[in-house]
Amino acid sequence: MAGSDKAKAIAAVYAGAMLGLAERRGQADDLRGELDELARLAASHPGFAAFLANPLIDPERRAGSLEKMLRGEASDLLVDSLQVINRKGRIALLPAIAAAYAARHDTLRGVVEVRVASAVPLAGDQRERLRAAVKARTGRTPRLVESVDSELLGGLVIRIGDRKADATIRTRLRTLSEALLARASHEIVRGTHVEHGT
Repeated sequence: MAGSDKAKAIAAVYAGAMLGLAERRGQADDLRGELDELARLAASHPGFAAFLANPLIDPERRAGSLEKMLRGEASDLLVDSLQVINRKGRIALLPAIAAAYAARHDTLRGVVEVRVASAVPLAGDQRERLRAAVKARTGRTPRLVESVDSELLGGLVIRIGDRKADATIRTRLRTLSEALLARASHEIVRGTHVEHGT
């Protein structure tokens, strides 16, 4: 198993344990929000990310810092979980744990994340049609994550997990161009064969 795959697998184990405990306590949704916030903090503040990932920081010192930063500000469930993860030497996996928790939480709630890139912002009716189509196809409630990419020329690129649907004008033009090129090549070859046959 590659390093990143192993890290994801370990993160998934912690995320599953945290979600199970949070669900039993009725805190699964709140814990999702707290983990998302910490993941955003790690992504936007290099100092915090380094605090989590630096193996030279003494785990006891890090435990004390986590306690001071979060106890009373976040749920005891979050702080206690982070302390366990820190003691196990896995605190650097916090962003991956947050991502794994979010994915498992979505599955539990029947939600699927749909990433949508479009040339211009989606109109309200487009958004509703897309939601309805995803719901009909997956049986799950879509949560749209929208972005605008002016290079797309028009249409949409939709990602659901590892699956991608590209309905952009640029892709259609490329497909058409390739089809025309293939047809022209075929006609040239056929014409050559006809000429050789005469």
